[in-house]
Amino acid sequence: MARIDPDFPEGGAVTVGAVGDIYIGKALRAQADPGFAAAVRALRACDVRFANLEVQLLQRPTAAAAQAPGAWAGAPAALGDELAWLGINVVSTANNHAGDYGADGLRQTEETLCRLGIRYAGTGADLAQARRHTVIDTPGGRVAVLAVSSSHPDHARAGRRRPDAPGRPGVSPLRFGTRYRVDAQAYAALERIARNLPRDGHAKHREHPLARNYDKERGETLSLFGTQFVRGDAFGVESWAAPDDAADIEAAVRAARRDAEWVLLSLHTHEYDSRPEVPAAFAVELACRAVEAGADAVIAHGAHGVRGVQVHQGRPIFHGIGAFVFQPYLFPTQPADFFEAYAMGDAELGEVYRARRESAGFYRHRSPWEALLVRLSCRRGEPPAFTVRPLVLWSGAAEPDGLPRLAEGPEARRLMEKVADLSRDLGTGLRLDREQYVLLGA
Repeated sequence: MARIDPDFPEGGAVTVGAVGDIYIGKALRAQADPGFAAAVRALRACDVRFANLEVQLLQRPTAAAAQAPGAWAGAPAALGDELAWLGINVVSTANNHAGDYGADGLRQTEETLCRLGIRYAGTGADLAQARRHTVIDTPGGRVAVLAVSSSHPDHARAGRRRPDAPGRPGVSPLRFGTRYRVDAQAYAALERIARNLPRDGHAKHREHPLARNYDKERGETLSLFGTQFVRGDAFGVESWAAPDDAADIEAAVRAARRDAEWVLLSLHTHEYDSRPEVPAAFAVELACRAVEAGADAVIAHGAHGVRGVQVHQGRPIFHGIGAFVFQPYLFPTQPADFFEAYAMGDAELGEVYRARRESAGFYRHRSPWEALLVRLSCRRGEPPAFTVRPLVLWSGAAEPDGLPRLAEGPEARRLMEKVADLSRDLGTGLRLDREQYVLLGA
């Protein structure tokens, strides 16, 4: 019998390890923590090792954008080496911090990733490039990865190129529409406000641009301060994916399907309709449409906590896997806008970070420090099998340090039961097996 040459490994199942947001502010490899080491080993054991890179890796100073969600996430390019040390070989760059340092910051980040040999998807020099998939070749076959974001400042959205005009660098967007349903009494009050305020300036009545593409009859509506309201019997929220973006993403998934044996879609989404732990209707809609177009799995992140797992047509949709590294107060610089937002223009950066820690909700709640490590096992002709392992991003100290550790004991069981309950609401049953969840059935 011929011996297997180690330079030409034998094919078989492809394993994918997926973790959420990497919001890195300092070196990781010096951390002497058994739980952290176990989490890193579990990720490294997979063929494809995916994360959402939520910082800009800057090789040189560059101007910050005028707006950013909270803090401007700019880290030294040298911290990109920590991604390689973790074993990450493909990232999503489509998220709400992709535009923090404009087109130049995005370009520097992409250059840094290329230097490290880390593939990326979700951003590009124009919309076509941002929509395009990247691939990882493994002994078991080729895996394509696409990435989109519903959460980002509008200036960070990639634009389409025309024959007579260049495109705009940025993220692959998933825009959406939202309407708020109110009862008759509240609707009458809104109508009174609309009648009595000026129709120009800040109070101008505006129709949401996505509403013009929404073809379902939703009853009597009005737009006030850029927000849509619909009269109903009770209060509620409804959301939907922008038809043009959804069709674009479906086409991108189909193109990836033609190029690879397996297709993964990354979705960065902070939004929710009713509760933070439940995905917005537009995100569920888009994820299911992506599966129908050929995606083998959808991996969502961005919600600062965990959400449930849904199985659609035999393919898993992970609606929220949390963060993997979350160090929001370690970036070495911030623009003047950050200091002005806290009325601390003359303060040291550390003082502003301290004030933000005391006022922001991240340190007051458990959920931002809970996460999941997903492992997919992909065999040709079969839906992916998966396991989900619980992570916690603190060591028991007074403040979380944002490093992932495999959860154990009661903490692991509590987190997994939470995920199981949220998944059950999405029609998916999960079974606990030695602190890992495995699919029982859709």
